[in-house]
Amino acid sequence: MSKKESYNATKALNRLQKICSMQEKCPADILLLLNRWGIAPEHHPEIINRLKAENFLDENRYASAFVKDKIRFGHWGFIKISYFLRQKGIPGKIADEACKSIDRDDYSVMIAKELEKKKKTLKGPPREVWAKLARYGSSRGYEMEYMREFLDSIGTDE
Repeated sequence: MSKKESYNATKALNRLQKICSMQEKCPADILLLLNRWGIAPEHHPEIINRLKAENFLDENRYASAFVKDKIRFGHWGFIKISYFLRQKGIPGKIADEACKSIDRDDYSVMIAKELEKKKKTLKGPPREVWAKLARYGSSRGYEMEYMREFLDSIGTDE
């Protein structure tokens, strides 16, 4: 490793420490930044391991923050959240644990509010509205077990 490469890796590490102290990141986010900054791939594991060792990078903490943000601000469902966490390289066990930390009653209320809001924009016979809401909820990552109570209140009689 040349002196310039060492300097760039050190500079990148310092910059990443600052970024990670302000905002949760996952290893995939760090790799994207390292590649964007042109840091040689042989330095990537060393930098990521150092960030983990110094507690700047924690997959459990990242997953918990991601789940809370996506439910609170994005109104996403567990299926969509879990999918995106896996896309970011977060192990399924960690993603599932983070999702379990959310209160199920609050989650149900959020889903009902989102479906009610969407229902106000839909027209058509009850069966059609039911199907549109089911598709909408699925696209948001909501599980059918949580949507069923709301959807059953609509009915499907024509």
